[in-house]
Amino acid sequence: MDLIADTTLLVGLWRRQAWAVDFASANSRKSLGLPWVVLGEFWHGATRAGHDPALVRGFLSVGLALLDPEPVIPVYAGLCTRLQETRAYGEIGQNDLWIAATSIAHARPLVTRNERHFRSMPDVRLEVIGSTC
Repeated sequence: MDLIADTTLLVGLWRRQAWAVDFASANSRKSLGLPWVVLGEFWHGATRAGHDPALVRGFLSVGLALLDPEPVIPVYAGLCTRLQETRAYGEIGQNDLWIAATSIAHARPLVTRNERHFRSMPDVRLEVIGSTC
């Protein structure tokens, strides 16, 4: 696995948005790993929007690997501990902390469109595409 996908990338690919399709095309030889939280966020959005679960399963089954959460747990605990001592901690959602910890634990860049949610987290390597913030 070469890159870690944030939910923003999955949503962009699902909607076939140009920035996401262009990124996927330019990185077609790289594999994408999915944190369990990203998978949950994507399923939540798809369910809420009323998308056919079979279509969602089919979309998610192509070239995306669910990452092992086991090595992420101690990294998450350390990241939370470090950030609790800063102002940034209260401004960061728990899901984003888990996603960042996954990127750190697996030592791979996090591909996101939402730099604002991750830039204050130490040790996270970001690959920002078409940033909205």
